[in-house]
Order: sequence, then C-alpha cells, then structure tokens
Amino acid sequence: MEAWHPGRMRTTLKVLALAAALTGAAQAATSVTTTTVNLRRLPAMSGPVVGVVPANTLLTVACRGDWCRTSYQGRGGYIARTLLRPVTRSAPLAGEGVRFYATCAAARAAGAAPMRLGRPGYRTALDANHNGLACEPRER
Repeated sequence: MEAWHPGRMRTTLKVLALAAALTGAAQAATSVTTTTVNLRRLPAMSGPVVGVVPANTLLTVACRGDWCRTSYQGRGGYIARTLLRPVTRSAPLAGEGVRFYATCAAARAAGAAPMRLGRPGYRTALDANHNGLACEPRER
C-alpha cells in the first residue's frame, strides 16, 4: 500500500478548493457554441487544449465569470463564455414540474417523448443529434 505524502495532500486540497471556487456560484444552463471552440483544461486562454468543439454544438454548462465548465465527448474542460450563446437558464433539479427520464424508452413509456429544448424532461443526453428535440422516433 502506498503511503500518503503531505505534498500530494496539499495538491489535492488545492484542486478541491479550485473546484469549489469555480462551481460555488455557478448555475447549470444550456448553451450553443457560436463558432468552433477549444475545450481547455483550465479556465484561461493559456490553458492546454483537451478537445475541439464544433460550432452550433449544444452543451450543458456551469458558468462563473468569463468561463464555463462543460464536457464534450467524454472530456471535461472550460470554454470562454463569449463563445457561447445561452439557450436556457438554470433549471431546478427537483420539485414541482421537474421531470427526469433516464432513457428515451422511459420518456416514451410516460408519453413524454419527443421533448423540445426548454420543456420539462428535456436534457442533452437524450438528444442524440443535438437538434433541440430529444427522443425523436428515430433516436433510441
């Protein structure tokens, strides 16, 4: 078993503090990229690029200041807020009127499919072609 080193603990605490600071005032929303953009590892123009996101890609983002945290094709990172166009604002995760469907099959079984962007039950994970309409008949 590997011993825990004080240096590793300090690094872990710094990372956790940074994550808490970046997400503390953030709100989840849906945005579309206005152009092809770089997904960066850090919220800075000098941050290493971890991926490229095509123009008009629908993303779920959590923004704070000039940067938005998101994920694309399994990679998490940051995109400058100026390169995104908001589509929806923060939505409640629970409560009256909130619907969550784990799969399109569940949404269809509840008679809720297809679901349009901004309507109860819609989420980007169910919108396979990212056109703003989740669980279309040809989508699984």
